[in-house]
Amino acid sequence: MTYELRENVKELLAMIFEELSFHPFIAPYLNTSRISPPQHYIHQCEVVGRLALRKPIRALIGDEIGLGKTITALSVAKYLEKLGRVRRVLIIVPRVLVMQWRKELLRMGFPESKIHHLERSTTGFLKLQGFPEGYYIASMDLIKKEGRISEIVKVPWDLIIIDEVHKFGYKTKRFWRIGKMLVEGFPSRDVLFLSATPHRGDPHDYIARLQLLDPYLVGGWKSMDTRRFYESTHVAILFRRTKEDVNKIYEEKEVFLPAKFYAGVISARRDEAVFIERLITFLRGKLMEFAYEKGLISEKVIPLLTVLIFKRAASSPYAAFTTLERLLIRRAAPNFTEELIDSVYSFLGVEYGDYEYLERDPDEIFNEFIDSTRSLLSQRDIEEITVLRDMAKSIMEKGDSKLNALISLLESVMVDEGSKVIVFTEYRDTANYLRESIIKKHPEWSASILKLTSEETNDEDKFQRIKNAFETNPKARILIATDVIAEGVNLQVAHILVNYEIPWSL
Repeated sequence: MTYELRENVKELLAMIFEELSFHPFIAPYLNTSRISPPQHYIHQCEVVGRLALRKPIRALIGDEIGLGKTITALSVAKYLEKLGRVRRVLIIVPRVLVMQWRKELLRMGFPESKIHHLERSTTGFLKLQGFPEGYYIASMDLIKKEGRISEIVKVPWDLIIIDEVHKFGYKTKRFWRIGKMLVEGFPSRDVLFLSATPHRGDPHDYIARLQLLDPYLVGGWKSMDTRRFYESTHVAILFRRTKEDVNKIYEEKEVFLPAKFYAGVISARRDEAVFIERLITFLRGKLMEFAYEKGLISEKVIPLLTVLIFKRAASSPYAAFTTLERLLIRRAAPNFTEELIDSVYSFLGVEYGDYEYLERDPDEIFNEFIDSTRSLLSQRDIEEITVLRDMAKSIMEKGDSKLNALISLLESVMVDEGSKVIVFTEYRDTANYLRESIIKKHPEWSASILKLTSEETNDEDKFQRIKNAFETNPKARILIATDVIAEGVNLQVAHILVNYEIPWSL
């Protein structure tokens, strides 16, 4: 081959490769991380391919959990950047997912110099720089602050990605207003919504969110709440695939192993049943007194508060014990302020639609409510609480039935060296109780048990160390976590998930 012919072939190949680099199935996957490259699947490529020719891009990626919505969204962003359509991208996520998104941006090959964290300490500096081109990760906690959102809205974002977008519902008034400012206010802007639970059983909320995304969806939500409408949105504005779809249609192989669900009904001992019944009777009576005699709370909140108290007491005797201890300790109790009452109503979903994504530990709201009732208790109340506290302590000393059942399950699991377990509980007190009780029973497991609650998530470095240890260290076998951090953990590494209480959604 002559030199001239060789050069012509090289030039031709270079032209072909350059053209291919603009292909939607190729562009997003060039120059990804060599250390930890993302694995791409056909269902992710489908989204990029279908959205490639749209302008603007407006879509809700509602795939099941574990199907890589983050990688799908970043693939779209990377393709648009290749075309020169995006220069500034705003990514809005729950606080616990900020570092996870940064990690995925790096895996997708985005240079670290172009990844910015929008925080209270960085917003001013970035503003002085004119918000340089790049990818900006902002927590929901940050953008809901009035002073911050006014600055963020002014930035000429080319693409906005909102993860866990179900938190932006018409009932959460502040987030809903922010969504209107960032999304509805700029109809030509590219926008991607992400949520594994896009509908959540409320057609009004779901359709309103689609209307926020697509300004051409006009009319009342009731007229759209039809099977024909829902079918018309699939692959048009909504991409919703399941693990079964990936296995049978897209990959035609078992990428995701089958999952099995079991409900374990644990019979309470007589002393446990008597304790719960006596506790609920007492606390429900006090709540009715606060509502009807003292007028401190709405009577509408009584059933839900009673359920909340029951769930907390039934979670573990230690959670019940600590609740009762708070009532007995003499402290400077906060008053029933409007803010506290609003927090309780919002937490329970009663009367107040303006309940925002909880950056605050739910236990804190409950404990503050308990503290505020301390000054309202009579001597007779104190005597009854003392009896109940001692009953809870006795149950703990004997070993409660549910804890014993969990330990029995873990004993069977720990025989298999390759298995990992996540135990979810709604309460920090219960998480602490479980870890201490399990280690007391099996001290040889102490190095294998990790815990993640709000105590750990307040320290970002500590949170990441524990999270990474569970995901990558084969010796870290058991993770006990509160639901508030569920979004920040890769659940796919666990072979067994245990809900220590019945989830609210069931």
